[in-house]
Amino acid sequence: MERTNDLLLQAFAEVLRTTRLAAGLSQEELAARADVSTRFISFLETRRRQPTLTALHALSQGLGQDFGAFSEAVDWRYQELRRGS
Repeated sequence: MERTNDLLLQAFAEVLRTTRLAAGLSQEELAARADVSTRFISFLETRRRQPTLTALHALSQGLGQDFGAFSEAVDWRYQELRRGS
């Protein structure tokens, strides 16, 4: 279970950072859009915090992403990591 959790957090952190950068947003800009702290964004991107479902929704909205599409991207990356890609 620990490995699954680690891989899922890694997948989430990678997708969050990649999507944020692709949107041309700084951590500060995303934090303002999602109504969270910049520190929270930093902690998520470095796997020092786990997001709640509410935070996931706020972040996807802040990124201009559909919640389902954002979740799918995380799952896709997680599956890649499980396969060793």
